[in-house]
Formats: sequence, structure tokens, C-alpha cells
Amino acid sequence: MQRALLILLVAASYLLLAGGRTWTLGPLLALATLAVLAAPTRTLQFRPSWRLLDAALIGIVLAMVVQLIPLPAAMVNTASPAAARVRAALQFTPLTPEPGDLITLSVDPASTAAALGVVTLGILSFWVARGLFSIGGHTRAFCRSLAVIGALAAVLALVQKAVAPKLLLFTIEPLARSTNPFGAFTNRNHMAAWLLLIAAPLVGYLVARMRIHDEDFRGHWRPWLRHFLVSGMALTAIAIAIVLGVLLATLSRSAVVGLGAAAVAGWWLGKSRMSVERTNLPVRLGAIGAALLAAMVFIDLDGWATRLQESFEVPGSSFSRMTIWQETLPVIRDFWFTGTGAGTYSDAMTQYQQSRVWVGSMQRWAHFNNAHSHYLQLVSEGGVLLAIPAILAVVTFAKLARASILADKGEMFWVRVGAAAGLAGLAVQSVFEVALTLPANAVLAGVLAGLVLYQREAPYQAAKC
Repeated sequence: MQRALLILLVAASYLLLAGGRTWTLGPLLALATLAVLAAPTRTLQFRPSWRLLDAALIGIVLAMVVQLIPLPAAMVNTASPAAARVRAALQFTPLTPEPGDLITLSVDPASTAAALGVVTLGILSFWVARGLFSIGGHTRAFCRSLAVIGALAAVLALVQKAVAPKLLLFTIEPLARSTNPFGAFTNRNHMAAWLLLIAAPLVGYLVARMRIHDEDFRGHWRPWLRHFLVSGMALTAIAIAIVLGVLLATLSRSAVVGLGAAAVAGWWLGKSRMSVERTNLPVRLGAIGAALLAAMVFIDLDGWATRLQESFEVPGSSFSRMTIWQETLPVIRDFWFTGTGAGTYSDAMTQYQQSRVWVGSMQRWAHFNNAHSHYLQLVSEGGVLLAIPAILAVVTFAKLARASILADKGEMFWVRVGAAAGLAGLAVQSVFEVALTLPANAVLAGVLAGLVLYQREAPYQAAKC
């Protein structure tokens, strides 16, 4: 039951416009809560080795809650003196509130509440996945379902881009005319991040299946190839090729950098295992790479040439990420302690943006609605209040992930490595994008984190798959 709910959550988080509309958070949080309640004891089992990480995640939630609590105006003005000007412009309130007024640290409580919902959704997905995979027998079935979801979504997104390039899921117009929708996402970079998070554990799953059957066909490539073609391995390889092909078709440079980082991370995490087992896995991986070359049929080579050329051009009338990053620094300086409030970057930039760039497709001046760097956006929105638990969570997760990978002696080790590599790729992409602000990506990131950290409740012998 819990596995079905988790699979449904992954699918629903994509189909509900990737969670890009605020109204979608309610159904998604309700579904995540149902998944928790399906096995509450297992899901909310905070083992000693996990407690620091779980405490850091709860600390992130509490920091955002603090930003939403109405506090005396004098206290807020002391902790965040620059907020009065932004709040006055957004809410048409006096620069100097009355002494008895209660106001929030967040300059836009509604946006902060929505961001809190996304973070909560990601954490619940992580706890559900970590508990579910710990009992054994669910990893393979979940990966097969993930392959189906990813391949179908990728194919439909490519078709939609061809026949209805300005619509979401073939039928829905984005709220902003300047967006470049792809699939259920209003931003192709965010779609590419979702595909990256799908592909990484699937590659690990394919490698795991190859290793499981390696002993059966060692030295006999013909029966091995026959088994590969008639078993689910061939379908998994096709799903991976489709997902990665469409990822490249998004023309997302940040996602390609993330994909490269994921590949390096996967190699680094798995190299010790390959040297110990002395397998011919590198040859098998070469075969996978050859299969992925078939994905080249999805790639718009002219488009990629243009995109790569743009990467090295000096901005003229347009603006670059460097411009956005530079204009974010004053926000960080003025709101270093409490931040502007999670989810309020766009609001703050109404007062801090200096560049004026005319966007012809919109027939209006551009507005910097995100920092194009999740790290800068987190610090500007959360300050030290949010940065401390976030950094603690990342560092603790990295240590636990390394320990979990080293301790795993089973064949599903490669799924764990693939999930960790996908998160590493997303971390690198987040230098340039804010894909994790979308619920669909938050859910997948939580699931992959669960795949990395789960611990078997009892010795479990993997069956042939």
C-alpha cells in the first residue's frame, strides 16, 4: 500500500503541473500524509544514526515557521531593519508601524507558507522512501515503476513540445507569457532536473540487474544477450535512453553539467566495488553508453550549437546570471540574519533589482523572479536562520550517504550509487538553477535520498530479478 502511494505521489507531483500552482500543494501534501499513515511506525522511526539529519530537517521547517510567526514590530525591525521598505512597497503599509503591531519576518507570508509546503513535501517523501525501502523487496518494483513514469512523461513532453510548444501538458497556458514550457514544467531547466533525477537511479538499477545475472552467464555472451533482450533489462535500457535523450532535447546547459557531475560521482562511488569484484562491468557500461547514443535522434543539434555559442557571448542588451547574482548580493547583505522569507526572492527584487532589460516577447521590462542559483536564493530568503540547519542537513546527509554506500554489500548497491549520483548532479545544477523549488523535483529528491540512506531491518537475500 505504501509503495503504491509513493509511486502515485511521484506521478501526481508531475501531472499536477509539477506543483507549479499553489493549489496543487494541498492534494500533494494530503497524498504524502496518507503515505506516512500507511506505515507510521516504520516511516517515523528515527534511528540513532539518522537523528542529527532528521533534527536538521526539522530545524529547516522550524526556521520557516519562525518567519511566519507574527512578532512585535519592534523585534522584527531590530532583527531585519531592511524589511520595512520592502514590506511597505508590497503591502502599502507605513514604513514605521505602530508600536503594538504584530508583523512577520517574511515580507510575504503567503509565499513563505507555500515554500514551507514544498519543503515539508520533500521531507515527508524522504521519510516515506527511507522507511519503505528498509523492509526489502520494494526497490526493484519501485525502479520499474519509475522507468515507466519517466519514459512516458519524457515521450509525451517531447510530443507536446512539437505540437503545442507554449502549453503545459498539451492544454494549459502558463501564467507568464515569457515562459518556455516543457512537459508539466514552465521552465525546461526544471524539467531537465526532473529527468536527471529519474535517470540516475535507473542506470544504477540496470547495472544491478546485470551484476545479479553475471554469475549465470559468465563467459557466455550469447545467452546473456538473449536474457538481456527477453527480460526487463532491455526495457529499462530503452527507458533510460528515452529519458536522457529528452533531457538533452531540453537544451538545458545546467542539466548537462549536472548530468556530467552525476556520471563522475557514480564512477567515483562505485570504483572501489568494481576493483574488488573484478568484473567486466566497464564493458557492460560501454554497451549502455552505446545504447544511449541512440538518444541522439532526440537532440536538436542546431539548437545546441546556438545554446553553446550563447554561453560564451558577452551579454549586450540581454542579461546574464552574473548580473542576477551581483544584484542578489545586496539582499543577502541587508537580510543576512533572518532573510526576506522563504519563497520571497521575487518580492524582494521589486526593490533591489537595478538592471532594466526589455523583453520583446512579453512587451515589458524583465523582472528577476529567481536567483538562478538555489544557494544564493536560500541565503537571501533565509539568512543565517535557515542556512545553518540547511548546511547541517547537507553535511550530515553526505556523511551518512558515504557510510551507507560503503556498508552495502548487496547488488542493490548500484541503485544506491545511482541515487546518490543523481543528487550530486542536482546539487551541481543548483549552482545555476532553482529546480528544487518545484514540488515534483522536491518529491523525487526526497525519494532518491531515501534510496541512498535506507537500512535493512533484517538480513535480506536479494532474489533474482
